[in-house]
Amino acid sequence: MNTANEVAAVAPEALSEHDRFLVKQAEIAIADGVQLERWCRDPNRKVNEFLLDLKRPYRLPNKAYGYFSDLLVSGETRTVIGVRQEVEFGRASGPDPEEQLTRYVLGVFLPSSHWTYADGWQGGFTFDQMLYCTPDGRVGRYTEDQRATVQDWTLIGTRYRWSLFTVFLHDFVVKLGPVTKHFKEAAALVQHPDFIHIVKNPAPGFKLEVAIGYPFIDFAPVPNYFGFGPGKFNWAVKLFSFRLRDNNEVRCDMDFAAGARPAKVFDFGPGIPCPLYGGAAALRAVTLGAFDPSGFHDWMDGAMVAQHGRVHQALMEGASRVFADWAKTA
Repeated sequence: MNTANEVAAVAPEALSEHDRFLVKQAEIAIADGVQLERWCRDPNRKVNEFLLDLKRPYRLPNKAYGYFSDLLVSGETRTVIGVRQEVEFGRASGPDPEEQLTRYVLGVFLPSSHWTYADGWQGGFTFDQMLYCTPDGRVGRYTEDQRATVQDWTLIGTRYRWSLFTVFLHDFVVKLGPVTKHFKEAAALVQHPDFIHIVKNPAPGFKLEVAIGYPFIDFAPVPNYFGFGPGKFNWAVKLFSFRLRDNNEVRCDMDFAAGARPAKVFDFGPGIPCPLYGGAAALRAVTLGAFDPSGFHDWMDGAMVAQHGRVHQALMEGASRVFADWAKTA
């Protein structure tokens, strides 16, 4: 679907002022997100990657790379920060592995991506579907019985032009020495057909790619004190590319790109400087420029994308088990 030719969304009078705000933000996120998604999928894009240490033991073999770059969005050059991950996800089986993987990615992956750990903590993602827009531009709110999941991707672009939902991130965990802190974090995301790709023979050694993704809207469903994090991006996209090897092993490549580059690590309100980036700026001032904060900024930005990588590596760890169980009976 060509976003340039889409009918403008029309929100009915019955929607609240907040819902109208979300509709506007969804349209903005899609317009920027499609351009960012194309840049992420461009094999010739220019990024400065560096290997990330996720600092946790994981069951699935994985690699994670942070990156910084610049890109052109809507005629404006913007800074971008991101993380690219490669995860050995599992094995497709049965008489038609291509069909099985396609069904899983488009209809099962996100709705089933939640579980409970042995210590009682929730893991993965849970959802709250909020609003949808039909191909003719009509906007509506999901009924209560539809809210605790996300739409099947096969309906995005046919029954729905876009679908807006909140995702709750249950693996946003920070460890500081012996202390483990579980943060309640959420983001508002949009399903749109331009983020769906089914490609045969995408690269040597792979016979199928099934890819989905979503842009983030500039809104934090759960208030937080982070200056750059869930709901605190000017614009961002998350992409999942499930690739089926010739031997039916599955690798999931993930890419997250967001911008602009962080101005704050923590945000305690207007007029209150970030204790980290503000402190670095103050140190530069008192040393008359002898201290260059750029290296500290790069290190902190890398730590922030590593946290994103840990959340999504945890997602893959749990989802791969769900996939293995589902594949036995699919």
